[in-house]
Amino acid sequence: MTGTRRVLVLAGCLCCLLLVASALPAADPRIDRPGERGGEPIAGDWESIEGTPDFSLPAADDTDEHTDETADDEIEIEGKIEPGNNVTVKTEQTGWYRPKTIRVNGENVTETSRFGRANITVPYNETMTVTIPDLNRSRTVSVPTAATITTRGGAAPAHDLELRATVGSTPVENATVLLDGEAVETTNANGEASVRMPDTAGSVDVRVERGPVTGDTTVEIAEPTVKFVSPLLFPGGPAPVQVSADGHGVSDATVSLESGGSSVTGDDGRTRIWLPIDDGATVTAEVGNETATATVGNLYLRLTAVAVFIPGFCIGGILTYFRLVAAGERRRGSGAGGTGWFLALADVVAGLADSVAALFRGDRTPLSLSFSLPRPSLARPSLASVGHAFGMVPSLGLLTRSRDRERGSALGDLLGTTDDKAADGPDEDHGHDLAAEPLAPRGPRADVRKAWHAFVDRLEIDDRETATPGDVARQALAAGFPADRVDRLVSHVREIEYGGHSPSPERVDAVWETVSELLASEPDEEGSS
Repeated sequence: MTGTRRVLVLAGCLCCLLLVASALPAADPRIDRPGERGGEPIAGDWESIEGTPDFSLPAADDTDEHTDETADDEIEIEGKIEPGNNVTVKTEQTGWYRPKTIRVNGENVTETSRFGRANITVPYNETMTVTIPDLNRSRTVSVPTAATITTRGGAAPAHDLELRATVGSTPVENATVLLDGEAVETTNANGEASVRMPDTAGSVDVRVERGPVTGDTTVEIAEPTVKFVSPLLFPGGPAPVQVSADGHGVSDATVSLESGGSSVTGDDGRTRIWLPIDDGATVTAEVGNETATATVGNLYLRLTAVAVFIPGFCIGGILTYFRLVAAGERRRGSGAGGTGWFLALADVVAGLADSVAALFRGDRTPLSLSFSLPRPSLARPSLASVGHAFGMVPSLGLLTRSRDRERGSALGDLLGTTDDKAADGPDEDHGHDLAAEPLAPRGPRADVRKAWHAFVDRLEIDDRETATPGDVARQALAAGFPADRVDRLVSHVREIEYGGHSPSPERVDAVWETVSELLASEPDEEGSS
């Protein structure tokens, strides 16, 4: 900056100061000066201030005690006030703190930490007084003394009963357990004890005490019971037995049979004994001086029921299966095949059933069984015939029908389920009729397959499950069936099974109509072209 500019800046500043000074009001000569109004000081004058405040500090105390230790400070106790429980004692002392001795009910028990805290155990007394002599502080609290006794499991004669004594949630340790006023046991650190019950059933008083802490309860000793666990009991067989008291199993109980033999129950109160070969048996359970008995009867009847019904169901199932196989073989015209042995066995079983039924009716005709076994064939059965034989579902209704259609089954007569149509003689119509109505609702596709299989059965094709519509058509034309109807049926089946067309009601009706015409027609022995 040049000298000229500096001079101009200085001149500008001076002008500004003059303008500011001229804008300020001038002093009014009519206003009195401070201290001239009657000689009295005016607020705001220095003379109105009365002296100078004293900022001097008080003299320091030469004693070692802290000035904030007053008798009004209270001792704080954290935790449940219960006998034997550990609680925390805190003081209101702040800052670094020298350890102080804590006394409980007049006895020195511990010292506080540098932060004024300590852990103590609530005594087994009615009250607890916590004292800190160095601070001249003390606090007294009430201590609950009513103990609660709980038992685990049932009480049985001459058996141990598990019990536990607590005050609130704190176990009563080293307490004396009294049974009818007699000391018998001491509780452990968990407040638990195992007390032996008397040898007889009844009530007994149980008391737990440690100083002023006491608790009482009455225990009912239940009478023992014994029962057979399983209903499947037979002469000379094993029998599981349960001995219990108050709904709980009794261990080490002696179970004996009236006819001899005994056993001892395990931890769950169960054991196994062997029944005598007799129609009934009685067992006795001994628990202390108490006894209990249980009796089971009709052992022979139980054995008979099992021996009759179980084999009966097995024989009935086998017979039903053989009947179905026989029906399939007769329909296929291969009764002399590998299933002939099954048919012969079915005749034997049917004859036995007829003879038993005759005995029940009072028939005195001597028992006569006659049957003949078929000549074994070494021809290898086809997979289709095996699958057909084993794919049938047994029906118990065939139990009441005889293989010989000219007579009803004697077993059916006995059970009252003989088919009345069988008495009218065999069905003279041996034609290839369509299958009977199904037991459950069928879908359209199943109806089409049913009609197709009916026609295939007319052609007597062994491997009908693997035969293609073209194979069936060639054999049908070779057998002399009308070519137009065969072509129509094969076309419908191919469209539904392989062409992805839905089996509409019209298509299903057309298939059934075509199959009915083919079954009703007589094939031309010379064949169709």
